[in-house]
Amino acid sequence: MNILRDFPMKNVTSLGVGGPADYFVKVKSKEDIQEALQYAEQNNLPVTTIGYGSNLLVTDKGIRGLVIQIADSFASANINGSKLTATSGCLLSCISKFAACHALSGLEFAVGIPGSLGGAIYMNAGAYGGEIGPLVENVVWITSDKIGEWNRNEFYYSYRSSRAQQEKVIIAEATLSLTPGDRESIFAKMKELQAQRIAKQPLELPSAGSTFKRPPNAYVGPLIEKANLKGYQIGGAQVSTKHAGFIVNTGDATAQDVLDLIQLIQKTIKKDFGIELEPEIRIIGEL
Repeated sequence: MNILRDFPMKNVTSLGVGGPADYFVKVKSKEDIQEALQYAEQNNLPVTTIGYGSNLLVTDKGIRGLVIQIADSFASANINGSKLTATSGCLLSCISKFAACHALSGLEFAVGIPGSLGGAIYMNAGAYGGEIGPLVENVVWITSDKIGEWNRNEFYYSYRSSRAQQEKVIIAEATLSLTPGDRESIFAKMKELQAQRIAKQPLELPSAGSTFKRPPNAYVGPLIEKANLKGYQIGGAQVSTKHAGFIVNTGDATAQDVLDLIQLIQKTIKKDFGIELEPEIRIIGEL
């Protein structure tokens, strides 16, 4: 296990901003995860866990303590009947395609989600009317002194939240229950969703995905457009001109630019519509 010092977090986040992590390790196994947690415990270091950094805003001052990255070096999957089991470092988009190749339906919505399976379960990720929570059959989790499991009845979730968030465990592996279907129809649905995503989302610029959670009875993008903030820019951070629900990095944004823009949007939407927007992206690090 190779622990790095002062690691630049902008190198592992899709938004491309953020200061250094005091300590950083990329794990390859369940044993590595537990060893990293024990190292942090022994050295009194707070722990932050990330996947591919696709839903993160790391502050300019960086992250104190140890960052554990669970990504491509801990990524494997297999299928048994209609059950797909995968480690948490698997890309959600990859296991969506893996399921489709085996004529299994249920993960079509995930084909364009750029994050990891672990992150998806942690925040109950979803898109296009689907979400990961209802598919979960079993979850393997890790703490510094225990490896445990939750079955379907023990794993609870809600909109962009799950039991993993409440209990602060690290997701190591999960089994998803899928539905046998027609391979061509599954791929056709995925192709349709990908086309929608390409047409509507600003994939040509760095972002952290949808900036805000959807409020009750409203959509974030149209609200921001009605507030005349589409295209508004602070420093290198801009409300996307393609989809106002995204903040993009035009090339030289700082984390503070993004934070300032988030706060401006929240204040404006609250003032104009009486709606409080809650960030969907995880904002982590020293302020």
